[in-house]
Amino acid sequence: MMPSLKDLHCFIELPGTDTKLQEFGTIYSDGHVETFVAVPTGPQPFEIHLSSSNFIAPGLAMYVFIDGVYQCNRNRQNLKLRKPPNRKSLIDFRVRQKEEQQKDGTMIARDWRFEKLNIG
Repeated sequence: MMPSLKDLHCFIELPGTDTKLQEFGTIYSDGHVETFVAVPTGPQPFEIHLSSSNFIAPGLAMYVFIDGVYQCNRNRQNLKLRKPPNRKSLIDFRVRQKEEQQKDGTMIARDWRFEKLNIG
């Protein structure tokens, strides 16, 4: 998911700048949305930013797959309906790396990056 849908907002951003990548060809369907983003011309790290503008549910989970490969997840429980919404009723996730479990049970994180495409 990328653009806003039902009070959830999800964007690919360049870290430290809050610059959102431009979206193209956005298609909305029942409960999901698809879009394409313009990739920077040079190597650059990126992050995925998911936030809510209203109470969604008592719990919310985010799972990230890139090209069908699991990358990471985040979840938040015990959210409460508040008027006006506050940090106890809203989510604000920023993820920027693939998490891989090693044989010994430890985790290694690798930052996501756009790399120059080698053609030919």
